[in-house]
Amino acid sequence: MAYMLKEQGNQCFKDGQYKEAEDFYGQAISVRSNDPKLFQNRALARIRLSNWRDAEQDARKAVELDSQSMKAHFYLAQALLNLRHVGEAHREALQAYSICLATNDSSVEVVGQTVLKAKQAVWQAKETSRLREMNDTLATVEQIMEQQLRRDVADVEERFKSKTIGEMGRGEELQQLQDEFDERRRNVRSAFENSKDPESKERVVPDWMVDPISFEVMHDPVITPAGVSYERVGLLKHLKQSGLDPLTRKKLHPDALTPNVGLKQACAEFLERNGWAVDW
Repeated sequence: MAYMLKEQGNQCFKDGQYKEAEDFYGQAISVRSNDPKLFQNRALARIRLSNWRDAEQDARKAVELDSQSMKAHFYLAQALLNLRHVGEAHREALQAYSICLATNDSSVEVVGQTVLKAKQAVWQAKETSRLREMNDTLATVEQIMEQQLRRDVADVEERFKSKTIGEMGRGEELQQLQDEFDERRRNVRSAFENSKDPESKERVVPDWMVDPISFEVMHDPVITPAGVSYERVGLLKHLKQSGLDPLTRKKLHPDALTPNVGLKQACAEFLERNGWAVDW
């Protein structure tokens, strides 16, 4: 019975009918409540519906039932990230990434992108706190913006509850509100920047400096035959454990690695001008 309901849910999901898929997975769970894959599937359907709170609950249950499930940790990270619980989202994404590397999962690149996104969100939260401490006016303006965002989100949720808008419309409007808020915040911070005080500027680490394995700033990058650069120590440790290229999953010998001199110099120059990036 549970299997049939799950298959019906899978078909609805493939057809883009995420609400129907969510319902079928829920029925399957009522029959077999100890199956982590059912909670994973419903979590993903809810992610597609931008129902982050319920997706978080399902993903947590899936992790509870199977702590080694890459998908459970990955879905939990996505839900937490959208709920702005960035610290825990980063930890869950790292866990999913570690499982990917250990099992040679083909999702390693996608999961890695989520780890980086979560780490950037953690840094963004720290930057927000730092900049607001430096400028009381900026803090006040951003707090007013955040209050307006919460009111706008509440309005969308109220219209969804009254069935004025559907699941997809709700998700699209919430995403648009967040994107517009992020853009306004960037513009406000740009306006508040003081050219005479470099510390008042928002600090950003370029993606090209970040190691795809440790997600730390690179100091001694090497390049693989696939054309991807990694921090030497982290990549050698990974190769010792699996012997496979993290991206292509093909056999890779340490002798095939080449120092990326240009990138190393660029990283060194950036760190020399921006010492704070060492702690990123």
